[in-house]
Amino acid sequence: MKAGRKRVAIRCRLWLRYGVWLSGVSLLLLCSSCAVAYMAQSEPGVDPAPTQDRTVLTSDEIMRRSAGYYHFMLSHAALRGHAAEVALDEAITELRQALAVQPQTAFLYLELARLQMRRGDMQAALQSCEQALQREPDAAHAYILLGQIRANLQHKTQAQTAFRKAIALDPSEEEGYIYLGVFFLATNQSTEAITVFQELLQRHPTSIKGLYELGRLYAEKGDYAQAEELLKRVIAQQPSFERALGVLGTVYEVQKRYEEALDLYRRVLTLNPQNHMIHQRLGEVYLQQNNLAEASSTYEELRHVDPNNVRLRLRLGQIYLEQREGEKALPLLQGVIADEPNNADAHYYLALVYEDMKRYDEALPVIQRGLALQPTSLEMQLHLGHVYERLGNLPQAVAALSQAVALDPAHPGAHFYLGLAQAEQKAYAEAITSLRRAVELEANNATYHFNLGVVYEKLGEFDASVAHMQRTIALDAKHASALNYLGYMYAERGIRLDESVEIIQQALILEPGNGYFIDSLGWAFFKKGWYEKALFELEKAVAAIPDDPTMQEHLGDAYLQMQRLPEARQAWEKSLSLKPDNPAIEQKLRDVRSRMEEALHGAPEPQRP
Repeated sequence: MKAGRKRVAIRCRLWLRYGVWLSGVSLLLLCSSCAVAYMAQSEPGVDPAPTQDRTVLTSDEIMRRSAGYYHFMLSHAALRGHAAEVALDEAITELRQALAVQPQTAFLYLELARLQMRRGDMQAALQSCEQALQREPDAAHAYILLGQIRANLQHKTQAQTAFRKAIALDPSEEEGYIYLGVFFLATNQSTEAITVFQELLQRHPTSIKGLYELGRLYAEKGDYAQAEELLKRVIAQQPSFERALGVLGTVYEVQKRYEEALDLYRRVLTLNPQNHMIHQRLGEVYLQQNNLAEASSTYEELRHVDPNNVRLRLRLGQIYLEQREGEKALPLLQGVIADEPNNADAHYYLALVYEDMKRYDEALPVIQRGLALQPTSLEMQLHLGHVYERLGNLPQAVAALSQAVALDPAHPGAHFYLGLAQAEQKAYAEAITSLRRAVELEANNATYHFNLGVVYEKLGEFDASVAHMQRTIALDAKHASALNYLGYMYAERGIRLDESVEIIQQALILEPGNGYFIDSLGWAFFKKGWYEKALFELEKAVAAIPDDPTMQEHLGDAYLQMQRLPEARQAWEKSLSLKPDNPAIEQKLRDVRSRMEEALHGAPEPQRP
């Protein structure tokens, strides 16, 4: 008898699978034979009666049940044969007809509830599910469906109760734990979700879903060791589980274990080359490794697969910007703006490309448009100030950077850049105020201390300048500019000359070819009276930077001490041409010309009285 029922069931499934439409009469006959085969059983969902209590069904009962099965199968046929919305309506209609002839069948109510939930009719689904539970109150799977419906209706407490009831009815079944855990995740109750998945794993230590969800939760909470252990157990059981491989890859990625992350991402792409999310993660890891060539190559592959993806083109434009390949970045970012004219990020990055290419006149309208789209963007406001500064419009630069400070008064960088612009305007007092505020907000920033020291020196506040240069060096012993600046200040004043030489030489170890540092060393030698050594260094400095008026002046002074008057005159003339209206140089030139004239013609005889 069992074999016969199995063959009939298989034939029913085959006919439905291949879309063979049966006439009402033939299908009814088929269902009748199914019903006869099941006549020894109670209604679906009810345990079969003991063998000795089997009741032979009447022909009316057989026809009633056959009609019920007939409409049930028609509902499944409707789902296969029509577009989604039409199919759902037809399937629901057929199930209602099945229930009309078999109103006590819990299974049919559950099927109806599932279809109503798919259609979005949650209240109707709730009623149907409750009808099923009235007929079969101990059905764990019915409580799972009830929990899903309640969750969709935002009945959070009742949903949780339903899922827990399912677990209580059948603790050995994984599904109840999984739905309850996912419910807690959806309602941002991660601690409760962890507890549920832990309970699941106590009963089912190898549950792939439980291991995966718990591993994912630990990853989100930053417990990477636990996450790694659980996800590895998942992958050991199911090596092709893409999501587990991907999450473990992100666990490695956030720990900067980039090679291990890359290995997992490549495994996923071997399994599924169309997994674009993992493909993007691969590109991001290359960026973290500063492997811009591989990153750009990866994103180019993605762009060819999905050429209209704005996010991909924007990211690729950023990568080319970092690679200083403006000509490649420009068309990408311009294309993004053409497709999305209100994309503030695209305007920002395009402006940065123009800045990097020193096309400041083109950067200006782009950054202004970006700020119009996103007026509170501090980064764009700072870059607007930078663009104005590069265009030589210092008042507008100061205005833009003042607006940046207004946007975020606690941002040290905003005060710092405003201070630099004010210093360039020679508004040194205002610059001191801005730079001191930057230092107050970020006391251990060597760059801020250095620039504050420079401005103090411009104001003639030597002790304050020295203090900030020393603080800069204390924070960053390899700050070559601070070492040079401090050494030069000592040399210029003719004090602490041995220390001056020592710290300038330290700066030159860090930047051996820096012409300004070489000039400082030469000047320190000059101040010590070591004129020959000074001349050697100063000639090297001018060879490296021939158009600096101060360095030409130093060279002239050294030539004068070495009695090389023509070379001294030539160096000072060069200095004056680079910076006209310098009275000190003009006086030196008059003196050297007079001495050269005396040397050529002799000193004029003194006049007799």
